[in-house]
Amino acid sequence: AGAGGVHVQDTEVKVYAFDVDETLETANGPVLLQSVADLRNNGDIVGLCGNFARITCQAGWHRAFSFIGPMEMSKESFLRQISTYVPADEYVMVGNIQGVSGASDDKSAAEWAGWRFIQESDFAKGMR
Repeated sequence: AGAGGVHVQDTEVKVYAFDVDETLETANGPVLLQSVADLRNNGDIVGLCGNFARITCQAGWHRAFSFIGPMEMSKESFLRQISTYVPADEYVMVGNIQGVSGASDDKSAAEWAGWRFIQESDFAKGMR
């Protein structure tokens, strides 16, 4: 048991943060929500780092996502907070390359925070 009596898994856990607009299928993006659910069902932690209100206004959103943000901070700061306080083996941001595949600069946010970045179209094609 870990802190507070919580059992800590022995398997590798990844944290995935998804941009919303032009990334997820419900917001004009190529990433299927089933792909996100598959990650969670495999034991990974999945959350939102973008226009979360576009998802949280839908019923049942909390069954798919473990965290939402970035609230009133930059994406970079939000990602750093997650990687500081949510232990995992790897941290992955899935989103846009500004001016190439969307309006947000998710690639730079991920790099600044020390996260691995996957462009939304590559994730949709199976890159993990």
